[in-house]
Amino acid sequence: MFVYADNAATTRMNKAAMEAMGPYLDGFYGNPSSQHAAGRDAAKALAQARAKMAKNLGCEPREILFTSGGSEADNLAVFSAAALGEKSGKKHIVSTAFEHPAILRSLDRLRAKGFSVTLLPVPENGVISGQQVEEAIRPDTCLVSVMYANHEIGTIQPISEIGRICREKGVLFHTDAVQAAGHVKIDVKEQNIDMLSLSAHKFHGP
Repeated sequence: MFVYADNAATTRMNKAAMEAMGPYLDGFYGNPSSQHAAGRDAAKALAQARAKMAKNLGCEPREILFTSGGSEADNLAVFSAAALGEKSGKKHIVSTAFEHPAILRSLDRLRAKGFSVTLLPVPENGVISGQQVEEAIRPDTCLVSVMYANHEIGTIQPISEIGRICREKGVLFHTDAVQAAGHVKIDVKEQNIDMLSLSAHKFHGP
C-alpha cells in the first residue's frame, strides 16, 4: 500500500479542483489582455478568481497578484519593499534564519547591493517571538518578513502579533504563507499583513 507523506512539498490536486479547472483548461485559452471574445472570457475568469481569493484572505480583489508560484511571489514582495525603502533611505530588513530559500537568497542579493539584513535566531521551540522582532526593528528598517508556518518543522509563528508590531512601527510586513494558506484562517486586514505569498499546489489546488 502506497502512503504519500510529502504534502509539505506538494499536494495531489483535489478532484473538485480538477473539475473546476477543466473548463478553463479547455475553453478559456484566450489572452486576458486581448479584446476579442476569448480574451474577455479569460479576463472575466481571472476577475472571478481574484474575487474568491480576496474574500478568503480578507483583502480587496485589486490586491491579488497572480505569479508563477510561491518563490516568485516571495521575490516580488521582498524586492518591491526593498526598492520602496531605498527611495527613503531605509535599507534594513528583518527576517529569520529559517526562512525558505526563496527569501534567504533574495536577502543575499540585497546584501550585495548594500542592504543590511538581520536574521533572527530560531528559539528551541521553533517559534519567533514578537519581542525578538520588535527589538530588531531600527529606524531604517523597511521590511519585516517572517514565514507563517515553517516548511521543515511545521511551527506556526505569531503572525498577528508581529503584524501589530510592524503596523505600530510603520514597517511593511510580509509573510510567506505558502505552508499555511488553505490550512489555517488568514485575514490580512485583521492580522496587519501588508504582503502575503501563497501557492495553490500546497493546498490541493492546480
